[in-house]
Amino acid sequence: MAILGTYIKQPHEVLDYDLDYSEWLPVADTIVSTTVTADAGITVGSTIIDPATQRIVKQWISGGADGVTYKIQVTATTAGGRVKEVEFKIRVKEY
Repeated sequence: MAILGTYIKQPHEVLDYDLDYSEWLPVADTIVSTTVTADAGITVGSTIIDPATQRIVKQWISGGADGVTYKIQVTATTAGGRVKEVEFKIRVKEY
């Protein structure tokens, strides 16, 4: 599993995060599906696989409580049968 880092958002923001799988994927392989899990209390919205490259996954995140850090895990499955898990954290902070 790759840990991508921690990102900060405010509780009322709705933000998208791009996860680029290009370095991990062989040239001929593409992402065909994803699953997402998140800690309770934050909303994971739609997941979009970039139709042009099929190597970038856009994940929409909203909500969360001030002062709480949430873990988001995205699992991508490829046409070639590869499965890759990445994880990142969202720290919610009201400014």
